[in-house]
Amino acid sequence: MRYRLVVRRYKQGWREAEYRAYEVDVDPDTSVLDALEKVSLEQDPTLTFEHACHHGVCGACGMVINGVERLACVTRIGEVARGGVVVVEPLRGFRVVSDLAVDKSRMFSQYALVEPGTLERVDGVVELEKLFDCVECGVCYSACPIANTFPEYLGPSVIALAYRSSKDGKVPAVLDSRRGVWACHAAFECSVRCPVGFKPGETIMKVRRGFLSGKLGVR
Repeated sequence: MRYRLVVRRYKQGWREAEYRAYEVDVDPDTSVLDALEKVSLEQDPTLTFEHACHHGVCGACGMVINGVERLACVTRIGEVARGGVVVVEPLRGFRVVSDLAVDKSRMFSQYALVEPGTLERVDGVVELEKLFDCVECGVCYSACPIANTFPEYLGPSVIALAYRSSKDGKVPAVLDSRRGVWACHAAFECSVRCPVGFKPGETIMKVRRGFLSGKLGVR
C-alpha cells in the first residue's frame, strides 16, 4: 500500500523548519521506523533520525507521529495513517539536532540531582531485582505540558525513577520543591503516552500523598 510520509525537516543553519513529503510503498504492518529507513535508503539519504534496537527497548526512536508521541519502531504505519498520510515530527521540548533527532541532555541532566538507582525490587516468594522498565525515551517529557514550558521541572520519568529507587521512606529533597512533584498539573499525558507503562503520573501523585501524610521524608 502507498503511504505519504510528511516529515518535519530541519538542519543546522536553516532559518526555519520545513515539511517534506515522501511516497512510500509498504505493508500496513510495517513500522513507521522501517518506512523512514526505506525513505532514507531509496529517496533521501540526508534524512536524520535515531534508532537502535527496533523492538521498543532502547527508547531511541521517540517521535511525534500524527500528533502523538510514540516509539516509531513499534508503531505500525497502517494503524496511525489518516487517509494514507502520516506526519512525523521530532519530540517536543528538546533542541532539534537534525530533522527527527533531538538533544535529550536537558532530561538526562536532571538525573544528577536525584541519582536514581537502576534496579527495582520485585515482591514475591523469591526477592528479585530487575532493571526499571523506563527506557528513557523522552516521550513523557514531550507529552507533558509542564516539562515543555518550565525548563527547571525535573520531569515525569526522573521523579518516578527517584521514588521507585528510594530507600527507608526517604526521597531526594528536590522532589519536595517547586521543580519537583508540586510543579505537576496532573494532566497524566506522561502515563498515557509512556510506551512501556511506567506510569510516572501515578507515581508523582503517590509521592505527593506521601509528603502530605508525613509517611514520606526527604534526605
